Amino acid sequence: MINEILRAVYPRKCPGCSDVLAPDMLVCDRCRDRFRIVTPPFCMKCGRHIADEETEFCDECASKEHGYSVGFAAFVYDGMMKKAMSDLKFNSVSENADYFAEMSIKLCGERIKLFNPDVIIPVPIHPSKLALRGYNQAQLISDIIAERLGIRALNDLLIRNRRTRAQKRLGARARAENLKRAFSCDTQKYPEDYLRDNINRVLLVDDIYTTGTTMECCTEALVSAGIRDVAVLSVAIGYGF
Repeated sequence: MINEILRAVYPRKCPGCSDVLAPDMLVCDRCRDRFRIVTPPFCMKCGRHIADEETEFCDECASKEHGYSVGFAAFVYDGMMKKAMSDLKFNSVSENADYFAEMSIKLCGERIKLFNPDVIIPVPIHPSKLALRGYNQAQLISDIIAERLGIRALNDLLIRNRRTRAQKRLGARARAENLKRAFSCDTQKYPEDYLRDNINRVLLVDDIYTTGTTMECCTEALVSAGIRDVAVLSVAIGYGF
């Protein structure tokens, strides 16, 4: 009843064009086809689309090692997604997370089930940014996915140790340097023997994958704490860098 009242006063708007939506819609009919989804064949590592069916990896993944074992991605990170993601992250349009989560489940849910994660973990943001924004956009998305797929959400294992510069303004090498020692696991709350005995596989969720540096640094922190296998889910992924 409360949600119905809130929707009547503050109707949901389309993440693409911002038009008011009917109560049962997450995106308008026009924008549904304008959001570009990642189609097969997929890179066997990061999950982005590759043009050659005979190739297992995209150019980026073929040229470097990854700590995570497999990646999934729902949308292509183009101009349409950049606006919708920017609204979610910087303009307090938290309801966009609902559409991103639902589409991530629709497009990647079966592959996630095959990986069979014990827990789902969002990429954390720094406490100062959380206080300013009011929410972690990756957690909004991962919480919905966890509930819908019946996966345990574990939102307090992975920690952001320090505030970093915005990654989008940095090159690949500067991104890696920027995120050095930025993440760790709360091993006081979750000792290594607990993780080793109870959690084998983790699904790590983030909003955007460009060079993959954030996912790599988070994976390194998880593996260092005793996690054996990490898969990554990116709501939107770049073409390749």
